[in-house]
Amino acid sequence: MSKIHYFFLYVCFFSAFAKAQSLPAISDTLLIKRKKYHATRVTTAPVIDGNPFETFWDPIPVGNNFIMTEPTNGLKERDSHKTEFKIAYDDNALYVAGFLYDHDSQNIARQFSQRDDVNAQADLFGFFINTYNNQINQTRFYATSANALGDAIAEGNREDFSYNVVFQSETSINERGWFVEMKIPYRTLRFPEVEIQDWSFQIYRRIRAINEEYTYNFIDITQGVGTQYDALLTGVEKIDAPLRLNLYPYASIIHDNFDGNSTTEYSAGMDLKYGINDAFTLDATLIPDFGQVAFDQVRLNLGPFEQAFGENRAFFNEGTDLFNKGGIFFSRRIGNRPSRSDHLNLQENESVVENPSKAQLLNAIKITGRTKGRLGVGFLNAITEKTEAIVSNDIDSTTRTVVTEALTNYNMLVLDQQFSANSSISLANASTIRNGGFTDANVTAIVLNHNDKKAANNYGTELKMSNRFTPLGTDTGYQAQATWNRTTGKWRPFLGYFYTDKNWNPNDLGINFQTNSSIFAANLDYVQFTPQGIFNRYELRTRVRHRRQASPDLHLNSQLTFNPFFFTRERFAFGARFEVTSRDLNQFESRIQDQVVRYNSSYFTRGFISTDYRKKLALDLSISRFKRFNDLEHSYNFNLSPRYRFSDKFLLIYSFNWDKSDNRLSYVTIDNDEAIMSRRNTHSVENRITGTYNFNNRQALSLSFRNFWSKARFNRNFLNLQQDGTSKNSDYTLDEGFNPDANFNIWNLDLSYSWRFAPGSEATLLYRNSIFNQNNQGTISYQESLDDLLKQPSRNNLSLRITYFLDFNNAKKWFKA
Repeated sequence: MSKIHYFFLYVCFFSAFAKAQSLPAISDTLLIKRKKYHATRVTTAPVIDGNPFETFWDPIPVGNNFIMTEPTNGLKERDSHKTEFKIAYDDNALYVAGFLYDHDSQNIARQFSQRDDVNAQADLFGFFINTYNNQINQTRFYATSANALGDAIAEGNREDFSYNVVFQSETSINERGWFVEMKIPYRTLRFPEVEIQDWSFQIYRRIRAINEEYTYNFIDITQGVGTQYDALLTGVEKIDAPLRLNLYPYASIIHDNFDGNSTTEYSAGMDLKYGINDAFTLDATLIPDFGQVAFDQVRLNLGPFEQAFGENRAFFNEGTDLFNKGGIFFSRRIGNRPSRSDHLNLQENESVVENPSKAQLLNAIKITGRTKGRLGVGFLNAITEKTEAIVSNDIDSTTRTVVTEALTNYNMLVLDQQFSANSSISLANASTIRNGGFTDANVTAIVLNHNDKKAANNYGTELKMSNRFTPLGTDTGYQAQATWNRTTGKWRPFLGYFYTDKNWNPNDLGINFQTNSSIFAANLDYVQFTPQGIFNRYELRTRVRHRRQASPDLHLNSQLTFNPFFFTRERFAFGARFEVTSRDLNQFESRIQDQVVRYNSSYFTRGFISTDYRKKLALDLSISRFKRFNDLEHSYNFNLSPRYRFSDKFLLIYSFNWDKSDNRLSYVTIDNDEAIMSRRNTHSVENRITGTYNFNNRQALSLSFRNFWSKARFNRNFLNLQQDGTSKNSDYTLDEGFNPDANFNIWNLDLSYSWRFAPGSEATLLYRNSIFNQNNQGTISYQESLDDLLKQPSRNNLSLRITYFLDFNNAKKWFKA
């Protein structure tokens, strides 16, 4: 990294930090009119049944006069759709009542859904609480008009529904509208141990039928973020945080059958959540079991990078927003494929008997929280066990073991200091420590995110360093970036610079697909936030990228993208993407360091539509086209996804994706230290079906099916890659036994019944069927490949998992009784 790059980034970082330290207090920043509501202390508790008409609620003051957020920001609420609320509290919990009046209550949308599925076709009520009044964080509690509940944590515009606590919510509907009652125990919240609490809150309402959203305290969507616009909640005093100790013991049984072999396994364990003090919570998973996590969306991978999949394990999803600071944490690394599983050093006449595809997670803990001084702390530790492959001698049948992954300790630490309104500076560190002679790693990031006092501009800087401690020495790499973007008004410009040196490698506990690059970025967006003509809103986004190789300096490509998006008053969305890219030097296709592959300039176009999900039948459709100028390479993509809501209980979604790419110059192999290339044709077809039948808001039958097929055929006129990235005819021929063509077909089916039989407690019965086939038949058709797939042995798996929620405070009462 050159000295001028370092100088530029450090000036940006420290000047922004110095400016941040000189900012006034929160109340003097973005000028927001904040309503006040006085909560009432009570000595008795209401019955939580969704009918807030009992005498308990009569003396509680009413909050009202809601303001529209969308589509017409700032309008007063309709007389026909008034909203009111009441808030009370005692020594144990907050109590919230919502009165959501609707003159046409027969047409209130009320699609059934399960926990956290708050975007179903139903009206929505939200109570958002900020127990530190910092205008950044919120804990959100939701209820739908069909009596489903949800909870999430929010920071700025980011909302995380993996957060799950146990609270009560019930709703009802009558001729005047629909109504909500909530009980939110203090064990679900973190708050300071002070006599008088300084809290803020927001009440949110979404009305599906008329496509409108309202809040109690006005949110100006043209500037700042929603969490800055909380109202003040006064009157909460002399409350004590209870002992926050929740236990989630579980038991499971799994019966598996594959190719005539059956196994039955039993397991039990426990998750634990403990409030260390008013600010920090400890989460632990003991003897973890992830047997029922959703399957990964695996595809045929012919590229230079690994496939990355989302995290499906609840422990690594819930409350992990702090760990995302710096972008150096990728939780799928924990318990991932062993690092030496592809390096068994097989001798002649040896074969693999067993080679585990993942390292077993032994246990994991995390500590998260934020102090009264607004310092957020996150710490995560996970340990995976030593993993071994078994290799057999084919002559004398002796076996030996090969360690493919050592006992490994993963650690993630984040310190995040908030200042001013919606600004922060963070230090993040990720470390991977492996036993024995395996590679260790350490990655550090410093992150500044600063919003000015008028919430008109955002400044960001990140400085990162990676160290990998290998048996041969230490490899050190760097990554840095500096950004500015306008965050108010209709015109939203953005400028950014992103630098990555060739040794940057956070992949032991992170994920990275780009090295040795220097990127200059500029955006100019026009956003129409309020209705205009037939449109509810529309966006016109323009993006420019200029990419260079960092060392030695080399122009890789430049790109211009234009994205229009339109959303009508009738909830019909459509848009497009137009993209032009200059001559492109690809750094990674050759699989040889510092050897680029030259591609001609190109264009890409895409168009899509999405119809109104409020209707029983809705449709998503997209078509795209890619073409290189003066070159044979071109591709098409078509996606069709209809959805039909048979009733408020039953929704079925089908998705079909067809993709065809011809004559792409692609890597084949390495021969005599030279990359062999060829023109490649690929064709993919994907069919997916997802559906849910909700018996009620606590019981559901869910279906998830996916069949993905892809084939690749390489032209036998092979090419030698030249130093300048061009290619010329080669006399290379395929070695006997090597065929780069591919036929990939996978089938996954999950059918599950879930029952939330008590608050925080759930039983899930899951049937899983999977089939997989991969070979070198590059000319096979989809039907032929599917026929071959169905001839393969299938894996059938039936599992039952029961999790029970235990609140230690209730357990103490039981023991006393």
